[in-house]
Amino acid sequence: MSFPAQVFKILIASPSDVTEEREIAVKTIQEWNDSNASERQIVLLPLRWETHSAPTYGKRPQEVINTQVVDHCDLLVGIFWTRVGSPTGLSDSGTIEEIERVANAGKPVMLYFSNAKHDPNALDLEQLAKLREFKDKTFPKALIENYSGPIEFKDKLAKQIDIQLRTILAEQNETQPGA
Repeated sequence: MSFPAQVFKILIASPSDVTEEREIAVKTIQEWNDSNASERQIVLLPLRWETHSAPTYGKRPQEVINTQVVDHCDLLVGIFWTRVGSPTGLSDSGTIEEIERVANAGKPVMLYFSNAKHDPNALDLEQLAKLREFKDKTFPKALIENYSGPIEFKDKLAKQIDIQLRTILAEQNETQPGA
């Protein structure tokens, strides 16, 4: 049966080395909806550039993603392991550009960093150095979360999405007249 609901769009931002976590994030959001949407009249919509953007010629690719997807999110979940991603022309990576854009818009950003082991011979040392630089720059102005594997990531994300959602709703109630 249908029900009225408030929709929150959650952007999943990450480089290519955390594809499993990206899928886990979508599944975790869908599971939240299965358990909570009808009762709380809230729906969480996972956004990814792969599913929510359309090809456009004549513009910088990240600019297209920004205007079609990033600017419409209410919350960003950023996930990293050993890479920051591909440069955009304005930033070291699309993921970093998305995070900064969402943060500059005053929207919540949740950052997760994997501590899982990785084959040292498969590491791109330049990417790893950029990731460390990003973490060093980000750490003083953000509470970040670390995880050691997919199960821990799923458990933390499920709990922390609910915490973040309660915060967003409380802030909405404070800014509404008569609250």
